[in-house]
Amino acid sequence: MYKLIQVRYWNNREGLIDDVTLNELIPERKIRQFFRPSESRWVDVGKDPVRVKSNGFMGPERREALRPTKKEKPPGLISKLLRRKEVKALPSAEEWFEQGFVLLHTTDRYREALRAFASAIALNPGDARAYLNRGMAFERLDNIEQAIADYTRALELSPRDAKIHYIRGIASWRQGRTEEALKDIRVAAELGYLSARYFLKAKKLDV
Repeated sequence: MYKLIQVRYWNNREGLIDDVTLNELIPERKIRQFFRPSESRWVDVGKDPVRVKSNGFMGPERREALRPTKKEKPPGLISKLLRRKEVKALPSAEEWFEQGFVLLHTTDRYREALRAFASAIALNPGDARAYLNRGMAFERLDNIEQAIADYTRALELSPRDAKIHYIRGIASWRQGRTEEALKDIRVAAELGYLSARYFLKAKKLDV
């Protein structure tokens, strides 16, 4: 089971994300702080000296960078190992997506699904489906803030997708963002999404 990391967004809402998503959000300054259990403290991402170096963002190995480096393997050894038959190829973005899809929609292993979608996004950041489904995984884990952020990214990639508008609208509704929610749901209804029309009818709201 993958451990999730607690983060604080700029609006002070909190949520849980996986390490791959953390690596995605920190360079883009999408979060304000994350909780580091080993030190029992919140880390300000703008001031933490361990995560940033001159060559860019370091990734999840936060404190490892301060430790003495091990002796490197002889040049060419890694490439030789990768050519050996017993070394399996790393999963592709599509394979990560398919794995996440099965985990999300047929099991309750949402943390694993989350990480699978994050890995798919890392390899193919232009896939709206991956953002949509990762957002759904975040919703299952009650991180609505990050779910809405992922739905927004999915709509940037696929702005005429009625389903994504509806799902983001319902997520916004859950957070009490009524105006934003109705805007999305009405767009979905205008694009012919039946669930959006039923929602507006049930709430006695005009399309």
